[in-house]
Amino acid sequence: MKTTVIGNNKENGKVSTTAVTKENKSEQPKANGLPLSKGFDDKPKGEATKESVSTVPAQAEQPKEEVAPKTETITSEPTKKELKASIAAKIAEQKAILERHIELGDKLNRKIRHRDNLTAIITTLKEFEVSLKDNEEETENNHFQGCLLTIQDDKGKTFTTKNPTLIKEVAEDVKTFCTDKLRDVDLDIINLIPA
Repeated sequence: MKTTVIGNNKENGKVSTTAVTKENKSEQPKANGLPLSKGFDDKPKGEATKESVSTVPAQAEQPKEEVAPKTETITSEPTKKELKASIAAKIAEQKAILERHIELGDKLNRKIRHRDNLTAIITTLKEFEVSLKDNEEETENNHFQGCLLTIQDDKGKTFTTKNPTLIKEVAEDVKTFCTDKLRDVDLDIINLIPA
């Protein structure tokens, strides 16, 4: 039944607690803005009023089907503790990711410095050989003729040689070693960088 309030019936400063319906336009008592039902008056359980009987047959006419119990998922708002725990977990995860990125950056930086050092050694050896080859006419066959190789340890002891064949072999071995190591470092750098 639809109810509508027609006007504001104020009587001596009090708001009327009755509603006027379209059907009979008579006033009905209201509680909290809702019409009061007369279906629950003090009558024996077996007796029913005409109003309650008129609404019951509509429900009774429908065939009763077995309805499976509904499982309702109640989604409640998370509590402050749950929110704080969730935020703390996300922050911890972000910190772990940041630490991994910093560690990756440090490894990458070390590899790049190592690569730069190897490249500098290879470049220095190439420039040294080119300058020696320019003077090769004077030294006949071996362009390391007249060179001096000195190896010094931490205690200050030195090994020095002027043997051009030994110097040539050491220079070639150092160049080969640095070139191979440079290739390995380049592969390490490529593998460190995430795709």
